[in-house]
Amino acid sequence: MSSVAGKTLVIGASGLVGGRILAHLGANARGTYCSRAQPGLQLVDVTDPDTIDDELDALRPSVVVMAASYTHVDGCEKDPARSYDVNVDGVRNVARAAAKYRARLVFLSSDYVFDGEHGPHRTDETPAPLNVYGQHKLEAERIVARETPSYAIIRSCNIYGYDADGKNFVMAVYRNGVSRTHMRVPIDQWGNPTYADDLVDAVERAGRLGESGVFHVAGPDYVDRLTWARRTAAAFGLDPGFIEGVPTSELGQPARRPLHAGLDSRDSLPRLGVRTHGLDAGLVAVRAAVEGRAP
Repeated sequence: MSSVAGKTLVIGASGLVGGRILAHLGANARGTYCSRAQPGLQLVDVTDPDTIDDELDALRPSVVVMAASYTHVDGCEKDPARSYDVNVDGVRNVARAAAKYRARLVFLSSDYVFDGEHGPHRTDETPAPLNVYGQHKLEAERIVARETPSYAIIRSCNIYGYDADGKNFVMAVYRNGVSRTHMRVPIDQWGNPTYADDLVDAVERAGRLGESGVFHVAGPDYVDRLTWARRTAAAFGLDPGFIEGVPTSELGQPARRPLHAGLDSRDSLPRLGVRTHGLDAGLVAVRAAVEGRAP
């Protein structure tokens, strides 16, 4: 996107991926937040079409990245109305504004649009979501394809990276390991851990493409959560004794999980011209960031 004339608007720049995209683009972009105020970000509520329209009218971006989402899967299951407001109507509002101002829209979606019966899933497989979050992500994908003449839908999964707030799985394992806090991890949920910086690279390149379509961007390793947690502990030199592997059925999660989910990126990565880190290489990068920046 940095090589395209004009600006990029990153909606949801207070999150892990949105924040990294904004930092990568620098002066060529502007970012927004909704609930997590940060210096330099503009307040935009995606459920309010007027605030989105005002932001695009002021910036006139060439590309809009829709990284904002209500990602609490169990929260979506308990409060589907809130999920719909943000994950469906919010995306509709952004898509219509992008079309109005002739901006290319890059929308971040999820492997949860699939049922997880036979993952990792290819781009040509038929979606079949099991929970409210996945249903709403799929509905949003269809809105993007219908409402915007130029778009890229990027599905990703199991995103991790250095985050001072510790909200992604790797940072949670690290903090629990340091504090010796017991952590229950499902043994039967599979996916592709995806290093956040790789997704940022894919989003940037998707903004430059002339073609519209769906892309899968995920790491090359396909592992269960327990294996992922133990490899994370090992990468940080932590004793994995705080990690307990349990079946998903024992976790009492309100939303059904696609157990063998994940994404097959082999057709998408060459189209985007990107490569993704293996899990161990990504964990090395996160440890370096933690040691260099963590308090």
